[in-house]
Amino acid sequence: MMPEENMNITSLDVRKKQFSTTFRGFDVKEVQTFLEMISLELEQLTAKNQALRETVDQKEIEIREIKDRESSMRKTLEGLQQILNEERTRSEQQGKQIIRESELKASEILAKAREEQSALQNEVQHLKRMRREFLAKVGSLVDSYKKIIEQDQQSFDTELHIDSDVQMI
Repeated sequence: MMPEENMNITSLDVRKKQFSTTFRGFDVKEVQTFLEMISLELEQLTAKNQALRETVDQKEIEIREIKDRESSMRKTLEGLQQILNEERTRSEQQGKQIIRESELKASEILAKAREEQSALQNEVQHLKRMRREFLAKVGSLVDSYKKIIEQDQQSFDTELHIDSDVQMI
């Protein structure tokens, strides 16, 4: 009887296999020894195969875990990259806003300084006009007093001259 092609044969099947004997058949002891050797070899191969399957299963689990971690890390990195990009964009916008505000403030300060400069220049011009007017008035007053003094001197001289004429008489 031939085993079927897809039939799984175990070492126990090999050990328990019975053959019919015929005249001039095989040496039963020799066949049993050979079957025992095959049975042991089959046991070892089955054990190795089972160990390899367990190793493969374990490695598949490890690979799945590694892929899961890799996927998680990739998602984390993508999230961090997105956060970094958002922060960079926000920082650039804040920087531009600060520059705009600084430029506006600088323009306001410059405009105020120009206004103050213009006001000071107007004040200086006003003070110069007042000085000229004051000097002109003082000069005019000095001239007036000078005329009064001259007139008074003339008047005094005239009186003195009259007094001397009167004394001479």
